[in-house]
Amino acid sequence: MTAVRRGPLVAAGGLLGVGLGGFVDGILLHQLLQWHNMLSSVLPPDDLVSAKVNMFWDGLFHALTWLMTAGGLGLLWRAGQRAEVPWSTRTFVGALLGGWGLFNAVEGLIDHQLLGVHHVKPGPHQLAWDLGFLAFGLLLLVGGGELIRAGREDRTPRGGPASS
Repeated sequence: MTAVRRGPLVAAGGLLGVGLGGFVDGILLHQLLQWHNMLSSVLPPDDLVSAKVNMFWDGLFHALTWLMTAGGLGLLWRAGQRAEVPWSTRTFVGALLGGWGLFNAVEGLIDHQLLGVHHVKPGPHQLAWDLGFLAFGLLLLVGGGELIRAGREDRTPRGGPASS
């Protein structure tokens, strides 16, 4: 009997989660709500030139999130071709949530806190918004981890006999 391997599905879901979490951040917070841009704390977009510089850096951010998403799709494709990788919804969704949580943790700690290049919602309560962003990321990481753990019960590899 072939050993069950969850790692390829977790890696694919995690990388997809990082990319998709970045898209949620960029589309919702940068574009729709227009709360911040990549460099808005360093170079406030108060004039056309500053707005264009911020837009350029937002574009680089979106290009990176696109690459993460494309890489995750590539890993998912490869995982789907391996019979020893169980096609577990709980494992995959858990990895997606964990990847999104990882994105929030890295983005929140590095860009918001360490570098201070932007904040979630600048203004009088910006620390609260930044901490909320980090807390949401932590919840995603914990929830994703729990789903991945629950997915350990999904032991039937793809191509094997159907589980009852």
